[in-house]
Amino acid sequence: MTIASPRLASIKQSSTLALLLILLLAAFLRFYNLTGSSLWSDEGNTWAMTGRSFGAIAQAAAADIHPPGYYWLLKSWTLIFGATDVGMRSLSAVIGILLVYAVAGVARHMAPDPGSRTWLPLLAAFLAAVSPFQIYYSQEARMYILLALEATGLFWALLAMSAMPESIPAHPGRTQILAPQIGFVVCGVAGLWTHYSFPIVLGAAGLAYLLRWLAATFGTKRNRERQANPVQPSLMRFIVLNGIIVLAFLPWLPQAIDSVLHWPKGGVEVGWQQGLTLTLRTLLFGPIRQTPEPLWPWLVVAAILPLLGLVALRTRWQGLVLGLWLLLPIGMMALLGLYSDAFLKFLLVTSPAWCLAAAAAALLLPVAWPGIVVVSLFGAAAGVSVLPAYYADPAVRDNYKGVAAYLAAIGDPNRDLVLLDAPGQQEVWRYYDPGLPILGLPQQRPADAEATTAALEEATANKQRIFALLWATDEADPDRLVEGWLAQHAFPGLDTWQGNLRLATYAMPPQELVCGITGPVAFGDGLTLADACLPATTPVVTATDVLPVRLIWQAQAAVSTNYKVTLQLLDARNQVIAQRDAEPMGGTLPATAWQVGEKINDQHGVTIPPGTPPGEYQLIAALYDPATGVRLPVGADRADRLELGMVQVARAAQPLPAELIPVQNRVNAQLGPVQLVGYDLYKRDFAHAPATPLQPGDTLHVTLYWRAPDPLPADWPDDLAFTLSLGGQSITAPLAGGAYASGLWSPGELVRGEVDLAFDGSDRRPRIAVGDGTTVLQHVPVQ
Repeated sequence: MTIASPRLASIKQSSTLALLLILLLAAFLRFYNLTGSSLWSDEGNTWAMTGRSFGAIAQAAAADIHPPGYYWLLKSWTLIFGATDVGMRSLSAVIGILLVYAVAGVARHMAPDPGSRTWLPLLAAFLAAVSPFQIYYSQEARMYILLALEATGLFWALLAMSAMPESIPAHPGRTQILAPQIGFVVCGVAGLWTHYSFPIVLGAAGLAYLLRWLAATFGTKRNRERQANPVQPSLMRFIVLNGIIVLAFLPWLPQAIDSVLHWPKGGVEVGWQQGLTLTLRTLLFGPIRQTPEPLWPWLVVAAILPLLGLVALRTRWQGLVLGLWLLLPIGMMALLGLYSDAFLKFLLVTSPAWCLAAAAAALLLPVAWPGIVVVSLFGAAAGVSVLPAYYADPAVRDNYKGVAAYLAAIGDPNRDLVLLDAPGQQEVWRYYDPGLPILGLPQQRPADAEATTAALEEATANKQRIFALLWATDEADPDRLVEGWLAQHAFPGLDTWQGNLRLATYAMPPQELVCGITGPVAFGDGLTLADACLPATTPVVTATDVLPVRLIWQAQAAVSTNYKVTLQLLDARNQVIAQRDAEPMGGTLPATAWQVGEKINDQHGVTIPPGTPPGEYQLIAALYDPATGVRLPVGADRADRLELGMVQVARAAQPLPAELIPVQNRVNAQLGPVQLVGYDLYKRDFAHAPATPLQPGDTLHVTLYWRAPDPLPADWPDDLAFTLSLGGQSITAPLAGGAYASGLWSPGELVRGEVDLAFDGSDRRPRIAVGDGTTVLQHVPVQ
């Protein structure tokens, strides 16, 4: 014993140090770029709750779908750390770190021998530390990571109440006996006051304890030995503990029952294969949209590892506990049809169980270390594959912050209006308030069509631009009253998704448009463009402005295809400078619904992108089949487009900051004397669908965003050029085209350049160089 003691002490110290390092890693991953993504609507509701008193929080929670426990805790936290995005999210980050520690605590009770009791807690804690699912919700000011901690604490206490012989002394003290029972009650009570789904967790724990009691009471001697548990389970004690939990929740129980009975619908029924895919994808990557491709090898491993872990623990009661913890919530989600983006976060309570089961897979090997290495590498690879993009993507959550900053930079309180279509947006928009007037419509559910129309007419009078923030539209405005009115009375422009938030801009022209731009022109064999209308014969616009265009269509025969309209500004090299693609009338009146002979006033707004070089551009119109991309022939010469005239783009008086420019890929790379802020790349004419795959022979279009140094150096060149190469193809051209050479740029100016390059299929990664500076762009999408 005296010889082994120093070795045991050394092992214990090493394990403690390793766990501390894992917790530091967890802290880094949870606090890193904590406010990089915006608060979204539910977090806006959380922020509003922190401004209320504790009693008012309870009253507001009674009208909500969540009990007040998390809000009370957060209210107390923000009294110390502030009700900012950092202050609120820091609570979730700390809870996420505690969850990693709790996973290690559960693993100690699951380990079958002293050796595995050293490495199993570390491996399980590491998987939890790098879990994208847990990291995502550790950076969100909502109650779900707290719910996962309470579930883990509940099962930790449950296992501690049935401790292994090696984990308790021969004559345990009263504190060691009471502590697990107190922990079980505290976690149970806290869980019920946190979320209405927690009874499922209590049910899994209760079923596991009941099966253990039945095995210990009525099972064979061999079964009792297989339980390897010296503590005789007391069913009465367990019932009493659960009774205390229910009693502590009793004041809120009537409200809980009412809320559950009126739980909002939103899930969908899916087949078992799709349900399994969604479950594994969520457990491995959480709600992060950008996942590695192909996805199926990751999901196969994510399924096999926990199954192997359950097999390794199959002869132990701890394996039964883990299986019920992992599978019962998943089964309830499938049974209740809760497979949708709004409900997949309920799987977070099973994420610690997945980490524990995956770590236990190494128990199957005679020597554990190869399994430890494989499982660790898989967990690390899963994190590395998605976390860099997660941290860098401002739209990983609904990007209210970015939209508010954009509108603060370009908006005018006297001429602009912000429309919010869902009540849940009000609070988060107040948090980021850019100082523009707002209107929430529809004002009730179901919407009152007459009242909505009257409110729109009054609010948009004397306004020039409308910024509609559309979220959960299927519930807020299922009849599209707001969008339908805007499509008829305004000119739709920029339409972009920021997470699940859609920003749609509309122009309200200050004067009547000039019609007679074109006479009747045939598109295909059954459609005619009767006329086109613009603000002037040669309109003048600046970057970020919306160019209003009215197209007057007439069907000569029944239309069987929902064609899309494309309006494009082309430079002298036929490069697309600005583009709008949309169904006629903003999608509210598709071509298949047109009556023969009826004239359709189809209004569009072409948004002039930030950084557009000043100059003259050709405006064209075309109709195409969105399924194939094939354009309808135009006029007698059967061209693929109709020229509508020239548009003059002037330099903006107040350029938009580069940080607010919507860029597909932001790099901020210094190439020679100029900075490449970012770039977009896609198949030519497919800006509206940038993920469209290219095939050899297609044309790749690249938009480059350059920023001039400030101040301009004395040797700033007049004709700076770049070289873009891909496979066997390359092109050298001025940064922003020959019409706006670098010698004309202002200090710090952001300028866009457009370039086309043939894709031969020999390589997928373009390379761009300016002078001696070179950078490699992302992979071109291919089939």
